[in-house]
Amino acid sequence: MDSGQGRMIDVMPQAVSSSAVFRRLLSMLRPQLGSIALGMTLLLVSIPAELFPAFVWKFVADGLVVGKLDSTTAVLREWFSFGGRLSSWPAVLISSLAWMLGLYLVYELFSTLSRNIMERVAQRFILDLRNRVYHKLQSQSLGYLQRQRTGDLMSRAMGDVDELQAFTVNGIDVIIGEGLLWLMTVVVVMTIDWRVASAALAPLLVVYVLLRIFNARVAPIYKAARERAAEVNTRLQENLSGVPVIKIFGREAHESRRFREATERYYSQQVRAINARSLYFPFTRSVGFVSNVAMLGVGGWLILTNRGFTVGSLLMFRAYWWRLFGPIQTLARVNDMVMRAIAAARRVFEVLDAPDELPDAPDATRLDRVRGELALRDVCFDYPGEAPPTPTAASAPRHVLRNVSLRVEPGQTVALCGPSGAGKSTILYLLLRFYDPLHGIVTLDGVDLRSIQRDSLRSHFALVQQESFLFNESVLDNIRYGHPEATLEQAVAAAQAANAHGFISRLPQGYHTPVGERGVRLSGGQKQRISIARAFLSNPRILLLDEPTSSVEPESEAAIIAALDRLMAGRTTVLTSHRPSLINQADVVYVIEDGKVTDRGTPSELRQRNAWFERFVRSADDPDWIDGDTGPLPECSQSD
Repeated sequence: MDSGQGRMIDVMPQAVSSSAVFRRLLSMLRPQLGSIALGMTLLLVSIPAELFPAFVWKFVADGLVVGKLDSTTAVLREWFSFGGRLSSWPAVLISSLAWMLGLYLVYELFSTLSRNIMERVAQRFILDLRNRVYHKLQSQSLGYLQRQRTGDLMSRAMGDVDELQAFTVNGIDVIIGEGLLWLMTVVVVMTIDWRVASAALAPLLVVYVLLRIFNARVAPIYKAARERAAEVNTRLQENLSGVPVIKIFGREAHESRRFREATERYYSQQVRAINARSLYFPFTRSVGFVSNVAMLGVGGWLILTNRGFTVGSLLMFRAYWWRLFGPIQTLARVNDMVMRAIAAARRVFEVLDAPDELPDAPDATRLDRVRGELALRDVCFDYPGEAPPTPTAASAPRHVLRNVSLRVEPGQTVALCGPSGAGKSTILYLLLRFYDPLHGIVTLDGVDLRSIQRDSLRSHFALVQQESFLFNESVLDNIRYGHPEATLEQAVAAAQAANAHGFISRLPQGYHTPVGERGVRLSGGQKQRISIARAFLSNPRILLLDEPTSSVEPESEAAIIAALDRLMAGRTTVLTSHRPSLINQADVVYVIEDGKVTDRGTPSELRQRNAWFERFVRSADDPDWIDGDTGPLPECSQSD
């Protein structure tokens, strides 16, 4: 993957042909085979009824108008006259027309039922596929998701699946239906007169050659078009998410220009596809007209030279000409749809085929109860997708974390302290097994996290982050997100413990008030207290706090710290914070610098001997205190 561009890792080998992709796409319809078989049966029944009117044209022309009976018209006369019961030509004509109308109605009935079934099959297929893509993304590791462009993933899960939906809904039944109709028509016309049929079908070989040329030319165009569409989606998603920053710095015109450039690149690819289609489709139509000319010429010559071909047969061929060429014309358009679908399918399959980077081990076990003892032992770590660490002149390769060892006893509070970028939040992510270490192990109650089922592991944790994420649901739904079966009374109790009940009660709809996307209708402090209430309600054994007060307004900080004090009581807690009032509650503080543990001890011990920690506490106690010789201020994180 090109990490600079955030492109999706291409897990589908480039050597995989379009036909292989298409076969895989069709193989995913296997669960619907029963419905497909029923739809195909109805389709097969309808096709003879659709082909029947041409026989009536032949009978009327040869059997009634000209009065010349051959084997076909003789059988039809026996049929339409009900075995000779109808003798006058008006009665036989009316009977033939009644049969024509009746069988047409049969065709409409069965073909409509077939289309209904096949379109429902297609919609079910898309429903299942879209949910498979979503489940795959949800089950992927945090590292995988962070390496991708959100807009690109959205484009694959929505835009590319929509492209497949257009094909499956409008294309598959056409391919099957028109294909079978064409084959049956070929059989009929070859039976009537192979000479005229061969003349009419010969130009279609040219259509096949043109089709192969078109596919070879348009496949890379459609692939590039899907990628350009993903770029547009990514640009739009980033701009909508970053609207405040764009407006603050007055970059609207700049971002508009970048978005226009992305849309123009997409437009250019679409124009290339349009040009390819505009070149190909007129040729196929011209070839179809040549087929019509050949059929009329050969048929007329056979009639005029009295070579056993009748006017009724020529009318029959003319009726079938569109059935011979129409499906080719239709399939040419469907082929274009197929090529777009294959380009989209490749991108969808890249998501589905991406390996699970953090799978549960085959023998992974559940932990129903835990004591809360955590440990990292000689852990080295780098974020996936980053360039390999390079050795310095006098040291080993530099990792994000280097040989980190720490221990958290059950019910203990431990703080991780150090400058920004030292690796504190990374340690929290390792404890949640969002990532696995390159070397060393991370344990819970002495058990390697890799041997514990992920869902079981995380059920014992709660995480309160610097930026609280709220869903676009009600306050109540957000509080009980991790405990959806909780009652309103339980949610209220959790909110009271988080010092959130007061402001929630004043909201227009109380606990049923929608919070807006990402909680946009609430202040930072209000969102954080709802996040703390959510943690209270989940009642975890282990609590992780990652700068829980850094993004809240000052008037909310005291209420949040009081709520955190209650939440931390009796739990193993790990937190990062720049607030000494939280850090000083730690039983043990680990100082993390440059990815290494450089010191550990109680807050009072570290204040006496560690310059970083002493400077951190003094600067917080006295913001006017400055020591220019000690470098940048560290930040802290704590675990209980």
